[in-house]
Amino acid sequence: MADAEVIRLIELAEYWIAQKTGNVLNDAQKTILSQALAGKKLKTIQVMGYSQNTVQRDLAPKLWKQLSEVTGKRVTIKTLRLILAGLPDADTENSETLTPPPPPPVSKTTFPSPIWELPGGQLDLASPCYVERPADESRAYEEISKPGSLIRIKAPRQMGKTSLMVRLLYHAERQGCQSVALNFELAEREVFADLNQFLQWFCATVTDDLHLPIQLENRWSKFLGSKKNCTNYFEKYLLPTLRSPLALGLDAVDRIFHYEQVADDFFGLLRAWHEKAKQHEIWKNFRLIIVHGTEVYIPLSNDQSPFNVGLPIELSEFDAHQVEDLALRYGLDFTWNDVKQLMAMVGGHPHLIRLALYKIARQDITLNRLLEDAPTETGIYADHLRLHRWNLEKHPDLADALTQILEADRPVQLKGAIAFKLNSMGLVYLVGNQVSIRNDLYRQYFRDRLTPEKPQSQDTKEHRGRIIPHSLGDNVLAAIVFTDIKDSTQKQHENQQPTLAAIHRDLKLMTKLCHQFEGEVLKSMGDGLLMYFVSAVKAVDCSQTIQKTLSLAARGLPNEAVLQHRIGIHLADVFFNGTDVQGDGVNIAARLQSQAKPGGICISWIVYEAVKNHLQLHINHSEHRLLRGIDEPMLLYQISVDG
Repeated sequence: MADAEVIRLIELAEYWIAQKTGNVLNDAQKTILSQALAGKKLKTIQVMGYSQNTVQRDLAPKLWKQLSEVTGKRVTIKTLRLILAGLPDADTENSETLTPPPPPPVSKTTFPSPIWELPGGQLDLASPCYVERPADESRAYEEISKPGSLIRIKAPRQMGKTSLMVRLLYHAERQGCQSVALNFELAEREVFADLNQFLQWFCATVTDDLHLPIQLENRWSKFLGSKKNCTNYFEKYLLPTLRSPLALGLDAVDRIFHYEQVADDFFGLLRAWHEKAKQHEIWKNFRLIIVHGTEVYIPLSNDQSPFNVGLPIELSEFDAHQVEDLALRYGLDFTWNDVKQLMAMVGGHPHLIRLALYKIARQDITLNRLLEDAPTETGIYADHLRLHRWNLEKHPDLADALTQILEADRPVQLKGAIAFKLNSMGLVYLVGNQVSIRNDLYRQYFRDRLTPEKPQSQDTKEHRGRIIPHSLGDNVLAAIVFTDIKDSTQKQHENQQPTLAAIHRDLKLMTKLCHQFEGEVLKSMGDGLLMYFVSAVKAVDCSQTIQKTLSLAARGLPNEAVLQHRIGIHLADVFFNGTDVQGDGVNIAARLQSQAKPGGICISWIVYEAVKNHLQLHINHSEHRLLRGIDEPMLLYQISVDG
């Protein structure tokens, strides 16, 4: 259920605008309101179908102006909540204009229609699609209100961990706390190189999010250890400066597990801070939420681990009643049999359920057709399944283990770390030491793709649990890279010979780099290349190297010899036919290339998910965009490359 106060304020805004102007808030305006009231900064507010620049420079200012005219007060993102909250308590002298007359015939919808709320990622505080887990959440809300509290939220990917965390932080704010949500997926790999660098990044990030001056230079002594410096920074600077409790949410802490030396000291530090709250008043003002997706498989001593203290919350899948309730929120008249059929395919997996209801509510597909196509490359879960498949192909030990599970007719026992990782991915159920496949969707999809059914030709190399075609005749999960040159036709028209020479020079360099990163150039298309990589990481790494190398080389060239290349990358199943490659993945990669900035790279969300923890990416923009020939907006990421 969405936060009641946010809902009430959106209702007020919609009501008074209707009273004063006769207009009704549209979905984009409600989305801006819900995110602004949830505490988001203007630069982070996202509206599907609009660029962030449009939101900041057009949609939001017009909305503030409209609300200012209605309320008679200057509305900005900073004053929005205060002014809306004051509307019911109008002064007597304004009662003639502010006392509400009988309600007008305004739509009763108080948030953006859930049908248009594209599933994926954290749910806004005002989202009607958020499904509560009452027992767990009531305990968590009570716990976050306590001095020195610690809450641990654990669940596989896309189960709602982050959405719950932000609701707990918002609840803490309403109790008088200041809050910070820190996601470790946003940290570059270099941050984890050593403990000192990691803890300085940690302190600086929290300080910046609190809008306080970063004072590491004055408060980081070379004579004290990193953990002592970090503790002093919080104890003697941040907590006293705030003068109110700090609620800190740490998301995706699993990433730290890969850096055992940093993990051991950092998690020990968090445990020590929690213990300090029992003795020191200043640490009673520190409240901590730890969010992770897997069991802790790194060695931590019991008295130095934060994972065996505090309140544990383990999110479960939706039950049938919750699925039925969510279907109603999407405006669907699901029968109990419909609910059972859907859950027979995907279980109660929150993301998979939401995606199905979203598609059916939009009338893109019927339930029967959805279930028929679900485990195929044309089904609504194709991208979700491909991302899992890519991760499995990158980790043969996990692919082997999943094959073992699929071949068994009962739960199997696996090594702890393997079982934990598969559970973290959301592919399996883990009960004690027993592991079983999570749902029939995964069973059908991976049974056909991980388990060989017949001997393979000499054109195919085989690894137990996976088959990797070399080049011909099969569907292959591939990273497809398209390149082109901005204003190439115009440049050739103005100065043909030098431009053609420059194109030949750059394509030759790009081809060489493609081969260095174990890719293949499938064809040259005049001013661009179509390339194929088995690894999405190598595709993006190669593309960044291409842009950086071209940028450096351009510094010594005259302007007329400098070309600006654009690169698009998508990860999908494609079909090789001789020297050609076909499939929707190729078309999408071409569309992404057209969206890329000159000298930059545009990648799809599935590529971003595949590489974000393996490469340092300079993401300067992300937004949902409608691409030609694609029915729905796609989340795109723009990567800038410094030469």
